[in-house]
Amino acid sequence: MTAPHAPEPGASADPELGRALRSALDTCRRDITRFHAAPAPAREKASVHGGREVVTELDLTLQERLTAELSRTFPGVPVIAEEGLAAIPQLPDECLLVDPLDGTAPFLVGSSDYAIAVCLVRDGIPAEGVIDLPAHDLRISAAPGLLHVTGDVTQLPHHGSHTVLTSPSRTAAVQDRLSGTGWSVRPVTTASVKIAFVALGRAPAAVYLPRPGRGAAPWDYPAAALAVAAAGGSVHDTAGSDLARTRPARLDGWLALHRPPEADLSALLRSPAATHL
Repeated sequence: MTAPHAPEPGASADPELGRALRSALDTCRRDITRFHAAPAPAREKASVHGGREVVTELDLTLQERLTAELSRTFPGVPVIAEEGLAAIPQLPDECLLVDPLDGTAPFLVGSSDYAIAVCLVRDGIPAEGVIDLPAHDLRISAAPGLLHVTGDVTQLPHHGSHTVLTSPSRTAAVQDRLSGTGWSVRPVTTASVKIAFVALGRAPAAVYLPRPGRGAAPWDYPAAALAVAAAGGSVHDTAGSDLARTRPARLDGWLALHRPPEADLSALLRSPAATHL
């Protein structure tokens, strides 16, 4: 299998959402730089999946900035943003999904595995998405058939042509399922970052294994799924639905593929007893 092909930066016109958020995202990057210089204490919040997770004033600042710009640019379109939600709401057919800081926990310990993710949903399905990777000075805008990348993709880590990215806590489980296939596993913490690496050709696959009591929220993945689809790949859930063409919802698991692989990696999403790669 050849190494994944990286898209040409800026190879297509920046979709409307990307153009609309350009200035706000630049300001968000400056907010992040200021936070690094003078970090504020984190606190715990209730997760929409149950349990607790961390949040900072930076999350809230970024969310307010993005929400204000989206409300101005897309008047009348509901903005559904992660912070402040106690549960995942019913999504209208047209809305804007915002994850102001996907990967707050790794961000706080100095990891580069964090992103800002925004998705415009029209007629119930993802229409345009933006993934900003401030630590890598990269920004991805995507729509069906359009992929616009700002920044130097070659500066990203290249994870190899037979590598599956997954969450650190699931690395052993994924490696066990890949035993004997010649594929290796590398940990990358954040959902949108893992999928973005696949879209940009820095890894051929990424997976989020189903896990009791955990899941992916509807703002975690659709923008990045659009980017993978625009690059010629796909992101599917456990039922085989294409997440770039499916109403965003809470997911138990997903698999992102840059190109059709040599092995049937879809088996990763099955129960261990039924897995035969």
